[in-house]
Amino acid sequence: MSTTVLNQSSKDTTVILSLISAMLIWGSSWISGKIIADMAPATLTVFYRITLATLSMLPILLLVYKSKLQKLFFSRQALLWSIPAGILMAAYNQLFFLGLYDGLPGKGGMLVTTTNPIFTIILSTFIFRSTLSNKQLIGCILGFIGGLFMIEIWLFDAAQIFASGNAYFLLASLTWAFLTLISKQGTKFGDFLTFSAAMYFWAMVLSYLFAYDLSPLSSITNYSAIYWYHMLYLSVIVVSIATSIFFLANQQLGPSRSSSFIFIVPVTAMGMSIWYFDEQLSLTMFIGGVLALCAVYLLNKPAKN
Repeated sequence: MSTTVLNQSSKDTTVILSLISAMLIWGSSWISGKIIADMAPATLTVFYRITLATLSMLPILLLVYKSKLQKLFFSRQALLWSIPAGILMAAYNQLFFLGLYDGLPGKGGMLVTTTNPIFTIILSTFIFRSTLSNKQLIGCILGFIGGLFMIEIWLFDAAQIFASGNAYFLLASLTWAFLTLISKQGTKFGDFLTFSAAMYFWAMVLSYLFAYDLSPLSSITNYSAIYWYHMLYLSVIVVSIATSIFFLANQQLGPSRSSSFIFIVPVTAMGMSIWYFDEQLSLTMFIGGVLALCAVYLLNKPAKN
C-alpha cells in the first residue's frame, strides 16, 4: 500500500472520529433544546443561537490563523455559495421549530434525523449520478425503519402523524439535505471554517428579519441565566464546533457518507433522554437504535461510480 493511500486513510479516520463526536454533541443538545423550548419565542431562540454561533466563530478563526492549524482561504465563489447556504441554514432552523410547535409530541424531531440521510443520499445520487450498492440500499431501509421504531410511530393516531407540524419536520430535513450539497460545492472554493462563518452570518441576517417584530436586541435581558447557559451550549458547542465539523466531513467524505452519520443523533438523543429525563427504554426503541447504527455501517460501504 502506498504512502499516499495510508495518509489518506489516516486522514479519513481522524475525520470520521471527529464526525462521530459531533453527532454525539448534536444528540446531547436535545436536552438543552427541551429545557429552553418554552422559555422564549422560537424566532428569537433561532436568532440568538445563530448570532452567538457567528460571533464565536471569530476567535476560532483567529486561533486557527495564528497557530496555522488550518490554511484559511476564501474566494468570491465561496462567498456566492455561502449566501444560499445561509438562507437554507436559517430556513432549516425556522422549519424545525415550527415542527416542534405542531408536530408529533416529544419524538417528532427524530423525523428530521431519520429522513435527512435518506434525502441527502437520494439527492446526491441524482445530482452526482452515482449508484447505491446493495449494502447502502439496505442501510437506507434499516435507518428509516430504525427511526420509526425509535419514534414508536404506532403509538400515535392518524391525526398526529399527518399533522402540519410533521410536514415542517420533513421540509426541514429536505432543506438540510440541500444545504449539505451546497456546502460541499462552497467548500471547494474556501476552507470549511471561513465558509461556515460566512454561512452563519447570512443565516443571522435572515433570522433577524424573522425576529424583528419581537425586538431581539432589547429583549436580551428578559431571559434567565438558565436560558443563556443552554443557549451558549447550543450555539458555541453545537453549532460553531459540531456543525462546522460536519461541514469539514462533508468536504472530505462527501454528502452521502457524512450524512449517514446523522443516524447516530437520534440514538444519542434517546440515550440522553433516558439518562437525564428518566424516560423508559422500550425494546422497540432499543431495536430501532441498533438498526440505525447498522445503517451507518452499511452506508459507509463505497458505492459504484
